[in-house]
Amino acid sequence: MQRNRIILAVMTVLVVIGTALAGPQARAASKPSPAETAIQAAAKQHRYALVTFYKKNDGASTKMLAEAKKLQAKHSNRANFVSADVGNAVHKQLISRYGVDRSPIPLTLVIAPNGAVTAGYPKEIKTTDLSSAFVSDGMADVLKVLQSGKLAAVCLQNSKTKHNKESLAAAEGLNTQAQLRGAVEVVKIDPSDRSEAKFIQTCKANAGSDSAQVVIIAPPGRIMGKFDGTATTDTMMATLTKAFSGGGCGAGSSGAGGCCPK
Repeated sequence: MQRNRIILAVMTVLVVIGTALAGPQARAASKPSPAETAIQAAAKQHRYALVTFYKKNDGASTKMLAEAKKLQAKHSNRANFVSADVGNAVHKQLISRYGVDRSPIPLTLVIAPNGAVTAGYPKEIKTTDLSSAFVSDGMADVLKVLQSGKLAAVCLQNSKTKHNKESLAAAEGLNTQAQLRGAVEVVKIDPSDRSEAKFIQTCKANAGSDSAQVVIIAPPGRIMGKFDGTATTDTMMATLTKAFSGGGCGAGSSGAGGCCPK
């Protein structure tokens, strides 16, 4: 239970960081900077990018660059080191994309292969271990959705679960509702995938269930409802409406929901 609360708290922080730093930005069609190219290259190899934004002739930046390089060396099997001088106009698009111009500098971000921010360190790096920044693919996908300001409808299903089509259709149907039109993104996760075990547990879902499940999460990481495979779009909407109107983190058709610690 305590571990789940810690993971939920971490998710909340990551969404707050990601929303502030990596919110939707207008992107001009221009040639990517060397830093952007390096981030893209890491993503193609399914590797993380440890990106440090710095200022020249700045003591704090020099210190952070050294610390970031040490961390990358420690996790060289999973992450590439990338640096970007915020005073160089070539990085303008990258800086805008991650809202770095609104953050204290120096700043180091850990960026997952899908572009989600999984950790952020403004001014100084206060850790000697980045292990917690390397999240499951499913959690990274959910973080990306939440960081874009949308609700994530996490659909847990595989070839062995029942009601897959009905459950997925109900989740996708949320986007047809006037109150949520376009505000929900579906993330499919296989409940038998061991790499997703911690995240599924955090979602308070049952990895061993023989039925498909849907967990709806709102920014910054609030579990709005948990539903089994028989739940309809109307059932989900009723729970969401109650939760958004101050009725708490409503229960779904398969049990109690939960909230991330505030």
